[in-house]
Amino acid sequence: MNPLVTSSMLPSRVLLWTCRLLCTIALVASGYLAYTAFTSSEVYGCGGGDVFDCGHVLTSQYAKIFGVPVSVPAFGMYASLLGVLAFFRKGVPDRLLSAGWAILTVGALSAGLAALWFTGIQVFELEHLCAYCLVAHACGILLAGIVIWKRPLGWMKLSQLSGISAAGVALLITAQLTSEPPQTFTVETFDDVAAPESHLTSFVSPSATKEFGAPVEFAAPTEFAPPSDAADVFEPPTVAAEVVDNLFAPPTETPKVQPPVVESKGETKTAEDESDATTGLPEEVPLGAVESPQTPPLAKVAYLFFSPTANSGVLRLLPLFAADGESDADSDEQAEEPAAASDGIQVAAKPVTAPVTTERLVTVAGNRFSLNTRHWPLLGDPDAKYVFVEMFDYTCPHCRSTHKAIEGAFEKYGDELAVIALPVPLERSCNPDVKGDGHAGACEQARLAVAVWRCERAKFQEFHHWMFESNRTTSQAKDKAEQLIGKDRLAQELALDHAGDYVSKHVELYRRVGSGAVPKLMFPKSTMTGQVSSSSALVSAIQREFPGE
Repeated sequence: MNPLVTSSMLPSRVLLWTCRLLCTIALVASGYLAYTAFTSSEVYGCGGGDVFDCGHVLTSQYAKIFGVPVSVPAFGMYASLLGVLAFFRKGVPDRLLSAGWAILTVGALSAGLAALWFTGIQVFELEHLCAYCLVAHACGILLAGIVIWKRPLGWMKLSQLSGISAAGVALLITAQLTSEPPQTFTVETFDDVAAPESHLTSFVSPSATKEFGAPVEFAAPTEFAPPSDAADVFEPPTVAAEVVDNLFAPPTETPKVQPPVVESKGETKTAEDESDATTGLPEEVPLGAVESPQTPPLAKVAYLFFSPTANSGVLRLLPLFAADGESDADSDEQAEEPAAASDGIQVAAKPVTAPVTTERLVTVAGNRFSLNTRHWPLLGDPDAKYVFVEMFDYTCPHCRSTHKAIEGAFEKYGDELAVIALPVPLERSCNPDVKGDGHAGACEQARLAVAVWRCERAKFQEFHHWMFESNRTTSQAKDKAEQLIGKDRLAQELALDHAGDYVSKHVELYRRVGSGAVPKLMFPKSTMTGQVSSSSALVSAIQREFPGE
């Protein structure tokens, strides 16, 4: 053995132990990430942040190669390098040291090039970082730097081995860019599905209120009645409406009812002119009904007012003109026909007919919960053939990717598909069930979305799509909401508690279905949790959940 050659091939003790330490650190980090991938467990201390979010990185399409987590081959490579470094000691033949350096060179350069690729993906594509990944990548880059610096096999051999490393990493990159995105979501199925006819424990829905704030209960039409035994009807929070001219309207809009025009003896008056000074209600001409000499002086008048659960927010007025001793049938006839002229008084106004609004209930989570498509933020037609529920966060990158899959499903089904879109912020200030302190602004963005929906339901879908086009700030979201519904109108809505109440109810449902990750796509018999990157996977789920419809 030539001692001069041996001394040049064998690294110094400090350099040797530095390489061993770097390989050991990378091995531990890769092994831990592989363990969490196979056990579907949460990565400790690295989740939910605005910058560091291991969950987002490790569930992206770049976290796997040919369906296997990239941490697995990384673990194998660092274990191999650590084994090779164990042979670097005095007395080892030159040919073994040369072969060891060749293996170490290919492995270190591959680790360094892969580290550059995955770090770039985290910074520029995913816009989130994984601390454990960065530790392993830093070790790989340092190992590559040591090999290039020492180059014990010479420049020629180094260039040849670096070509092998570059070819391997190029194969990895090509596979990740061209392969079908791996499944990054889990599916929870419900084998024991409750019968749709089972009982539903009802929450109080936001409804218009009578004078003094007493809630008004509206019975759903029989054909759309909820199940009666085992599911919960998950309804929106109670909303106390404001009083405007003795009409109770939701805070999104406060329309005034124009009193009917009354013509008497050549003078044109309004019913307001004839109103009682104390109540403000027309004393003699209640909404088109003229009191005749046979009519009792005090007519029974009730107003059904703005219903926040109505799809179009239409003003509903139901005059009840049944006097003492009158039958309901007589009252209906009186409401349908203009009042006869009396004492030369003619009424120009006609009775207001309330539109008929049907109810559409959608059951999820094994039919345990039921939501009315007209009571919650909705994308699409409330009477669509296929309807499911989505829980999401506007600051969640996984939700942004899932939104693209949902758009693909809309392209296939068109008006036959609708989605009940429930923003569930992953920010602790309004969702105590989440871990970590990330997703700043998620609560306010969710409230802005609900406010837009409450004020202009037709504008909600535009706002929703715009929010998911890129990572929007809270300031940008507010500017967009003001552009859609008006600055003053948005300010009035946000000054009330309604939007926050809705978000709290979304969080409550999120808790009752098990909390955890979002997005959640909830169907009658299953729930998809996590990023759904493929629209075909979503379409398959829809076809599975609604067979033959």
